[in-house]
Amino acid sequence: MQTWAKRGLQTALVTGGLLMLGTGIASADENVNPDTPASPLDLNVTVPIDEANNAIGTPLGQVDLPAHHNEISTKPVTSAVKGALASAKTPGGSAGSLTDSLPKADAPRQLTPTHDAFKGNKVNGDVVVPIQIVDNAVGVIGDAHVQGGNHTQTYSHNQDVATDGKYSGLAGNVVALDYALPVQIAGNGVGLAGGSGAVKGGSAHQSTTETGNVDTTGQGSGLSGNVVGGQFATPVQVTGNAASWILGNAYSGGYNADTTATSGGSMKSNGKGAAGSGNVVGAPIALPVKFNGNAGGVWGSDADSTSSSSADAKAGDTRPGSLNGTPTYLETDGDHSFLSGNAGAAQASPVANVASVAGSWIGNATTGQALDRQASSSTHETTATSGGFVKTSGNDAAGSANVVDPAVALPVEACGVGGTYIGRAVAQCDNTTTATSGDGSYTRGNGSTLTGNIVNTQIAGAPEVHGIGGSHIGNASGTSTETKTVTAGNYDGSQGNDSSGSGNIVQVPVAAPAEVFGVGGSFIGQGAGNGSETKVVKAGGGGNTQDDNGFLSSNLGTVPVSTPVQLFGIGGAFVGQGHGKASNDTTSTAGQDVHATGTKGAGAGNIVEAPVSLPLQGHGVGGAVAGIGTGMADNLTDSKAGGNAGTDGKDGALAGNIVKAPLAGAGTIFGDGLAGGALGHGTATNDITSTAGGDALTNGDGGAVAGDIVGVDPAPVAQIFGDAVSVAGVSSGDGINNTVVKDAGKDTTSGVEGSLSGDILDFPVPAVAQIFGDSVAVGGVAHAVGDNVTKVTDGNDATSTDGSGEALSGFDYYHPMGALVQIFGVPLEVLGVATAEAPNSTTVDPEPAIDVPFGGEMGADQLPALPAVPGLPGRSATPSLPSAPSLPGLPGLSGLPTATTLPGPALPGAQRADVPQVSGLSALGQLNQLKGASLLPSVSGLQNGVHLPSAPAVPSLPGVPALPGAGAERADVPAVPAQLPVKTSLPTLNQLPAVAALPAVPGAPTTLPTTMPTAPAVPAIGDATGPLGAFQKLAAKVTSFFKK
Repeated sequence: MQTWAKRGLQTALVTGGLLMLGTGIASADENVNPDTPASPLDLNVTVPIDEANNAIGTPLGQVDLPAHHNEISTKPVTSAVKGALASAKTPGGSAGSLTDSLPKADAPRQLTPTHDAFKGNKVNGDVVVPIQIVDNAVGVIGDAHVQGGNHTQTYSHNQDVATDGKYSGLAGNVVALDYALPVQIAGNGVGLAGGSGAVKGGSAHQSTTETGNVDTTGQGSGLSGNVVGGQFATPVQVTGNAASWILGNAYSGGYNADTTATSGGSMKSNGKGAAGSGNVVGAPIALPVKFNGNAGGVWGSDADSTSSSSADAKAGDTRPGSLNGTPTYLETDGDHSFLSGNAGAAQASPVANVASVAGSWIGNATTGQALDRQASSSTHETTATSGGFVKTSGNDAAGSANVVDPAVALPVEACGVGGTYIGRAVAQCDNTTTATSGDGSYTRGNGSTLTGNIVNTQIAGAPEVHGIGGSHIGNASGTSTETKTVTAGNYDGSQGNDSSGSGNIVQVPVAAPAEVFGVGGSFIGQGAGNGSETKVVKAGGGGNTQDDNGFLSSNLGTVPVSTPVQLFGIGGAFVGQGHGKASNDTTSTAGQDVHATGTKGAGAGNIVEAPVSLPLQGHGVGGAVAGIGTGMADNLTDSKAGGNAGTDGKDGALAGNIVKAPLAGAGTIFGDGLAGGALGHGTATNDITSTAGGDALTNGDGGAVAGDIVGVDPAPVAQIFGDAVSVAGVSSGDGINNTVVKDAGKDTTSGVEGSLSGDILDFPVPAVAQIFGDSVAVGGVAHAVGDNVTKVTDGNDATSTDGSGEALSGFDYYHPMGALVQIFGVPLEVLGVATAEAPNSTTVDPEPAIDVPFGGEMGADQLPALPAVPGLPGRSATPSLPSAPSLPGLPGLSGLPTATTLPGPALPGAQRADVPQVSGLSALGQLNQLKGASLLPSVSGLQNGVHLPSAPAVPSLPGVPALPGAGAERADVPAVPAQLPVKTSLPTLNQLPAVAALPAVPGAPTTLPTTMPTAPAVPAIGDATGPLGAFQKLAAKVTSFFKK
């Protein structure tokens, strides 16, 4: 009885306390920090309301709405439920009074009572929706004018959840939800049906906090200590807008609104030595939804806004973790367990923002300080943060400590956009956004099976439009400045030593800024856009996994993608004017260096990577048909995907291999002018750096199919810039280009004492196609200037490997291919005037196989160079062919008698010192034996038309081409001047006296041979048809591919 009374009193006190806390204070301000709820079920919805200083304009005058401050809550109801459940936690409870009067049998043993029938399992949910409605003016037929005040709404509630499921079953599990959903409606002016709504000045501040950490454990248990937690922070903000309809007027001037929403906390559990325990799944989502500072006028109405806003959202929190004190959002442990300690976190920081947009339909609308053409008075700031670092461990486990934590940071925004249909719309905006989702992750799977694996996708994007003016039968302009930082995910690390199917990592980081800004367009009207931005977008942060003696472990696959897709500084018009101007500074990064280890492993430590860095942009283009179109742009873009890749497959099988396909390139159209019966002018500067991949380093010594590097490295660059096209109009294109593309890097490996190891098979493929500085004029005028500096580096031919070559190890087949095609500096005129100027400096390394420059560097009678295409084989490539010097020569003249003196008149005149004297000539009958006589040019300056004799061509030998005769000089041998100095007074041969006889020389032949000796036929590779020749061709082809 005493025990029952004691427990009943405790229950009453707890229940009464909860009821008092549930009732709370009925106001917009609440700050409570209760202890952990005693009940297994705790669900609450709270709606604080703050309404003040609102007015409605009617035909009878302005009506000021009364202020209202209240709170709607489910706590009075849920508190009773919690109290009932709390009392039922003890099996004795009120049932004890029914059994006290019954006789009691002697119990053979004592049983420890269960103090918690729900075994520490908990469901906890808190949703808070503060609503702030202040400083609004709505005029319907009548007028409403509000002088803004200074309003503040604050709600704060923190409730931690702590429980325990250790050494039990189905215990200590938690489902928790923290949701902060503030709604702010402030500073709006609305005019309807001839009415007017105006708000001048004022501010609204809103702060909402619904937080709490989760702590539990399932150590040594079954299906215990698991957590599912959701933390949502989604502030909704509608402030500083002006809207009018049917001859109405709306105004919101100088209003400032800010809201913050914070939800959730960190989560921690433990599944050591357990089964199906300690698994944690979190869903932190921070999503600000904003519609601020906009203006819309319809049907003869006017709307103007010069208001500003700020919104912050944070979902989830961190605490110092066990990994060197790293701030950690989610931590658990699955060592020595089965299906335990797994972690999942769907982290997201999206943003939905429409700010300072002006739109009109048969009306007028302005935002910012557009009316005065000054710096924008409308500024908008947004911050969204979700989740954090994830850590777990699964040593000596099975199916444990795996991590899946996708992170998405994706602000979607429209800012400073003006659009009209039969009217006027002018917008001006200054916007700053920071979105961060998630962080890195770390796990371990040493000595385990299917443990410690990580699968991640990190997406950082920025789709938006800003600084745009578009009109149809009207005038529109948009001006904007933006600063944006978007980050998703970070480094991932794992281990898989002595394991099977563990420690593997799969990553897909994507950085994708996609936007349109600084664009002006018009159809029968005028449109102007001016946008400038500085943007940093980062996804992922590389990865590292380590394995020794593993099977199918510590492999790493990654596909980092960086693709800025942007259109800016573009003006276009059809029967009107369109002017675009923009300045872009974008840094886009996806992934970083990756590392793996597969020493003494099987199917371990392999890396598969396919980084892609490919900016796709169009800017500084102006075009018009029957109008004026101008585009101006400055572009600075740095795009990078991936990094170096390193691993090790020593003494392993199918280990430490690297398969790579990095792609770095650029596709850009800029600085072009197009005109059709109009004026079209484009001016742009383009500075792009695009990098993908890096060095590849591995080792396959003593391994089988280990340490190999296999890759295809495309580097495409396609650009059109500085061109002008005009048809019955005037156009100009001015593009200055500085593009640097770097793809892949140096390959280093080794295959000493390995089989099919340490080999390199890599194909760099640079492909550059550019059209710049060209002009086309058909019945018009076109001026083009394209100043080009392009540098493309694909791979690195300083590859390195080692191996004896036995068992196909240590071979290096690094074979670059590619093409360079450029058309530049070409003017084309048809009844028009076209000028073209195209300074060019293009460097491609390695030198492409096809090089086709068509323009200032290549004449009409020139052929493209094929520097990488081999020509006919030289002597070194055909060792089986004899060279000419090895053929036996004719007998020399030294053995023949010479005539020391020849009778006849002396030759007149002094001879040149370097010309042999006539008296030193051998017998004239031997002249036809001079070697190479046929190669001497004929001398046409001799008297009486006498020419030097030429020897007939030497007949060909079997298998040996015929030696060239006269007039068939080799192109690569310097030619002898055609007109040798001659002595015009030399006598002709007919004037020289004949030599009757020469004394015989003993032993010397008296006649010269009339035929050449025949050499044995040597098979030529080009002519071989037998088995030997076929083998020679195959061997020459294979050995030319491989180098040691």
